[in-house]
Amino acid sequence: MPMDTLIAVLSLFCLASVFITFGLGIAAYVKNSRSELNRLFFLAMAAASYWAFCEFMIWQSGTLDGFSFWLRASAFWPFVVAFTLHFVLTLTSPEGYVRYRIPALSLIYLPAAAISLILLFTDWIFTIQPLPDQGFVYLPVSESIAYQAEALYILIMMLIATAVIFLFWQKASTQKIKNQAILIGVAISTVIVFGFLSGILLPALGIYLPNMVFIGIVLFSLFITVAIKKHELFILSPRTAVPDILRTMPDAMLLSDMNGTIISTNEASDTIFGMQGKCLPGKNVAACIPDTAFDLIRATILGNGRITDLETTPAGSPARTVSIAGSLVQDPYGEPAGMVLVVRDITDRKNAEKALRIAGEKISLLTQLTRHDVNNLVSALSGYLLLLKENPTDPANDAYIASSMDIAKRIHEQVQFTREYQEIGAGKPAWQSLGIILSRAQNDLPDTRVPIDLKIATVEIYTDPLAVKVFYNILENALRHGKPITIIRITTREADDASLHIIIEDDGVGIPEEEKELVFRYGYGKNTGLGLAISRDILSLTGITITECGTAGRGARFELVVPPAAWRPLLS
Repeated sequence: MPMDTLIAVLSLFCLASVFITFGLGIAAYVKNSRSELNRLFFLAMAAASYWAFCEFMIWQSGTLDGFSFWLRASAFWPFVVAFTLHFVLTLTSPEGYVRYRIPALSLIYLPAAAISLILLFTDWIFTIQPLPDQGFVYLPVSESIAYQAEALYILIMMLIATAVIFLFWQKASTQKIKNQAILIGVAISTVIVFGFLSGILLPALGIYLPNMVFIGIVLFSLFITVAIKKHELFILSPRTAVPDILRTMPDAMLLSDMNGTIISTNEASDTIFGMQGKCLPGKNVAACIPDTAFDLIRATILGNGRITDLETTPAGSPARTVSIAGSLVQDPYGEPAGMVLVVRDITDRKNAEKALRIAGEKISLLTQLTRHDVNNLVSALSGYLLLLKENPTDPANDAYIASSMDIAKRIHEQVQFTREYQEIGAGKPAWQSLGIILSRAQNDLPDTRVPIDLKIATVEIYTDPLAVKVFYNILENALRHGKPITIIRITTREADDASLHIIIEDDGVGIPEEEKELVFRYGYGKNTGLGLAISRDILSLTGITITECGTAGRGARFELVVPPAAWRPLLS
């Protein structure tokens, strides 16, 4: 075959390699773009495509300047070798690489970067020579230390890749994995053979052709395609899935040494510990959980090898509650080397448990108080009825009848009250518009003649579904007990600590200083004596507090304080 024809054919191999390798890299990447293994394979194939394109352009250049430009543009080809070895190590995960990952990657990538810079800015590795009837050719500077170092680097990297693949094949637990190892090993060996032919053997014989390594890269792509199609390379497996599982799991995962220094974490750790934007590795576990909790965790793990369901509060998120489980990590000699901790956010569960507990306690107390009050009222009613029976013509009977009717009315109110509040804590707290809550409470009022002046922010509050009853009770108490009353004002303001204050005040008689706390006690006050007591408990389910801070003789003033986490602007 004429030399010109052979060069043209090999140049076409370079061009074919551009599309084949890049397409294969894209195919692997889209299978799982979050997998480190898939991303590394894509980088290796993309780098090989770039190298092949530059090689094709080298042999299409008819001038020295063009030849030199594309030769220097291809200077980054050592990264093809680096990416490939990194891919192989990630796939096989040999013990030495897992333990010394950062030093190993440094030994792979730093020489590749150094060689690339030498190729880009010097002629220490290749020089350009003119050839009769062939234009130009690049020749290795075999006596150069830089060239020898480059050749040694490539040889060592390829030998390591081959050895690692061989060990991977030996230890493979299934035939499918063995087949994957065989195909990857053959693919890498093919590249090595064609690289040897083009880089060493043919130049030694005085034959200068386009780099034949791209024939090997095309064949490499074919072998990898077979591994993907027939033997499920890049399909999710325990070996390749673990990093994805750790990264995407909703629970926080921390790996620390026995002194508490964090070695590694997953993405959920930042959110659960309230440390967004901060790098946890290198910090002490005390940055995440209290020292006392960590001391207990370490002692328990050292003693029992594991710990389960330890509840604590993260240092950076005091409003959260987390459950921690963990186990001991041992070195190859069986000595304690560290701990792996899995931390689950159980704030919602604890809040629900608290709400149910409080609801149960208050309903039980409400039942006792109501039963006691109803029993007293029934006893009084029985007394009046007995008087009516014994003296049917007594002139005082009209008063007895009126008193009996009043008692019956109060019994009805007690029963009605328990019916209305039997669902306290049963509904899950939710985000509710403050404006809508107040509107509903206002609409339920029996007396609408007193104006209510609303000047509130457009916000939502996180509260129990019965919150409307809280505001109804406050407004109804003002109308019932504040007389004379001419206006009720409801305002909001944001405090310096980011809490929201809701103020409900009137211009009535107010509440005496000594009764400001008593009005929130069960059984205190007129009518049932339960409205404000129940209201405080409903609000407390989501951390909202209520106090009375008005001035006696000038009007009542109820102030609700909503914590920062329990309110937010209402987006239109």
